[in-house]
Parts: sequence; C-alpha cells; structure tokens
Amino acid sequence: MPRHRLYSADNNHSDKAPMMTDPIFTQTTHSHKLLFIGAAICIAIISNLTFYNYVFEMDWPWAYNILPFGWIGLGMGYMGTFFHELGHTALAWFYGYPTLPMFDFIHGGGLALSTSGQQIFILIAVWAALISGYWHFKDYFFIKWGCAALLGLNLAFAFNDGHEFFINFMGPAAQPLVAGFLLFRALFDLAPRGALERFLNAAIGLAMFGAVFIDGLGLLSRSAHRLSYFQQKGAHGFGDFDKIGYQLPLLGFHGIVYIWLLLALICFIVPLYLYKRSKAAQY
Repeated sequence: MPRHRLYSADNNHSDKAPMMTDPIFTQTTHSHKLLFIGAAICIAIISNLTFYNYVFEMDWPWAYNILPFGWIGLGMGYMGTFFHELGHTALAWFYGYPTLPMFDFIHGGGLALSTSGQQIFILIAVWAALISGYWHFKDYFFIKWGCAALLGLNLAFAFNDGHEFFINFMGPAAQPLVAGFLLFRALFDLAPRGALERFLNAAIGLAMFGAVFIDGLGLLSRSAHRLSYFQQKGAHGFGDFDKIGYQLPLLGFHGIVYIWLLLALICFIVPLYLYKRSKAAQY
C-alpha cells in the first residue's frame, strides 16, 4: 500500500424575553415557503450558468462577464469541492488512513491527502465506535443495524483493495448526499435559525444538484469535457471515475457515471417524496 495517497469536497415562561417576529428570523408560513423555494431555484440556476456554459461550450460570454453570475458560480463550485473532499476524507479515515482535505489552487478543485499508510489503531477506534453505537442504540432499529452494516463493510474491505472503490466514490457521492440533506432540511423547515437559513439550505442544495447533473451529463456526452476530466491535475486518469473504471472494468467509466447520476436522482426525489407524504398525512 503506498504511503502517500491522493483522492481527487416551548417553553412559554413569562420571564423569557419575547421572540423576534421578523419573518426572516422565524419559521416560515406557506407563502414564505413558496417565496423562498422560488428564490432558491433562481439562485441555483444562476450559480450554474457559468458551469453549464463551460461544460456544453455554449459561448455565453455574459455568463462570465456579468458580475453576479461568475462570482456566485465560483462560490458554489468551491462549496461542491469542499463536500467532495470531505467525502474522500471521511471514508479514508473510516478505512484507517489519516487524511486531510484541501483545495488545489494550482490545478483547480481539491485534494484529499493521506499522510501515511493504513493505521491499525484507527481501524480499532472505528470498530469500537461502531460496536458501542450498536449497543448504545440497540432500541433504535435503523441506527443499530446501520452501525452493524458499517462494521460489516469495514471488516469486509479494510484489508483488501475493495476499500479503494469506496474511498474514491465517496467524494463524488458526497455532493448529492449533502445536497439531499440540505433540501430535506429546507422542505421540512428544520433550520433552527429561521427562514434565511432555510433559504440557504434550499439554494445550496439545489445548486449542488444542478452541478452534479451538468457534470455527469457532460462527462457522458461532451468529448471536450471528458478529455478535460481525464487530464486533470496535469496527469492522465487521475479523476475518481477513471480510477474506479480501471478497478471495475465491467462497469467502466460510463457505468460509474450513470451510477452517480442515479444516486443524485434518488437523493433529489426522496426528500420531495417524504415531504409530499408528510403533507398528505396532515389532511
């Protein structure tokens, strides 16, 4: 195993002070909800205009030259990179590799750098945490068996090359997973700091979904974007999907991208489905 590895981010008491009533800081009404979701969709579209222009070679100079579009797109791009590299980092630690995420300001994007080979003491800590979680949450079916499933995945792949797939794939997978979580928080109004936070959850989540679908469809249909992905970081085949494609030739590059897009579609649909069911149950 190489020593250094890179992975291509109501309590109503009278003595309490009255709560703020400004709708920006309180839970939203139905009309506020529609307003914020609509605004979030607009921000998500605007933030992906520059990326769409780049991937599909649309020749839209205004997408770069009009100030808000370029800056918003750049910020959302770094947001996606941040969660992408956290995904690599989390799975690397899960399989015993001490790893640090970072932005790559030379080649663009980010990196997750493993500072050493696999460390058995990290694996022991992971096993202990999962066993403890299984015991502590034994009365909670999904948490208990979730811990058991994670322990099984760790033991099955920690000491063979299979864990490379999970570490490589978790970077791209983290983007739709986080986007789905943010969309879920926005739809169910779980933002504790009120409507503004809810709006940001919706805007960032929808923007990340947009970026994933643009990137995935571009990799499948645009030869220039595919070549750029293959040659990233000044190397050949350094991208996560290329690495997985070499490891799993039966799926190949395109098969992995299709799986990624399917995961993104599931992460998008599930919060909407759960929200629709919760509303139907109220009537």
